[in-house]
Amino acid sequence: MGIVYDKFRGAWLDRDAETYMSCLHTEYEFHLHSNGRKITIANYDVDRILNFMTESDQLHPTCIYENEEILVEHFYTVATDGSCEAVLWSHKLKDGLIWRSQNGCTSLTKEQWDAHPLNQ
Repeated sequence: MGIVYDKFRGAWLDRDAETYMSCLHTEYEFHLHSNGRKITIANYDVDRILNFMTESDQLHPTCIYENEEILVEHFYTVATDGSCEAVLWSHKLKDGLIWRSQNGCTSLTKEQWDAHPLNQ
């Protein structure tokens, strides 16, 4: 795994919003896959991040690749309503921090999720 990934993912799993936010560059932007909207660091605060952290579980996280320019990760998310998605995140890095993020998601049915080999 990588240095940024370990800190970023560890903060999420520990529900440590302050450490999570410390991984984000002051010029951070997140480009939403669903509607193309851009969210900047100005839209984030500790309370909002904590809310995101409790809205769903992120399971089976994997760092696919990390170097000084990019971080690519994959995980599954299960929301409180039971919906599940496979999520692929791409993060551009700048000054050792996450600078730009975008993701792609694939919805999974409950049957697909329950039958997934990682859940056996």
